[in-house]
Amino acid sequence: MKRLFLLLALAFGIASTHAQIPADVVDVMSRCRTAMSNPAGLEYEMDIKTGVGPLSMKMHIVSAEKGNMHRMKLTMKFMGVDIVSESGFDGTKTWEVKQSDPRDTITITSGDKSKKGDKELSFDLDKQYSKAKMKLKDGYYEITFSEPKDKSSKVKSVTVKISEKNYTMRELKTTASGVKATMTVTKIRVGLKDNYFKLDMSKYPDAVVVKE
Repeated sequence: MKRLFLLLALAFGIASTHAQIPADVVDVMSRCRTAMSNPAGLEYEMDIKTGVGPLSMKMHIVSAEKGNMHRMKLTMKFMGVDIVSESGFDGTKTWEVKQSDPRDTITITSGDKSKKGDKELSFDLDKQYSKAKMKLKDGYYEITFSEPKDKSSKVKSVTVKISEKNYTMRELKTTASGVKATMTVTKIRVGLKDNYFKLDMSKYPDAVVVKE
């Protein structure tokens, strides 16, 4: 009888934990994941503003995925210097272009060397956090997630805006260790050719090529 009571208590505790994320939030996030992962390939552009207090830094990112292929380009200005970095996985090898003086460096390795789960935007927030509140405002679902399941996470809460019309994610705001970041999606394009994910060596005729 005591064992049965413990099993029932455990089951109730698990159910209570899952119930903290409302069903309507789970539904919206599920639709968002579908909208932001098109089998024909999807590319989005986004602006990122991050900083502490009056100090801020701006970045522009173009990120694309199709199946297991992906590529990303980051453009930013740091201490008055323009920085451009590009990387991708074409289905066979990973390539990365780093800007340097006097010559760019291209590193090529076999396999997918990207960090798993290391994305600019996360579409699994309903799985990463224990609580969420949602409201509909000006054509957007505004959802604030809190209490990360990973207790070591420095990001204690995340607020996202998702389009009511097509369920694409348009904005994400976070604060971690006093650093605030706002990511705003400015453009989304659906339908990408496989060649888009391959490195175009003709764009870097003077680059140093390193194969690992």
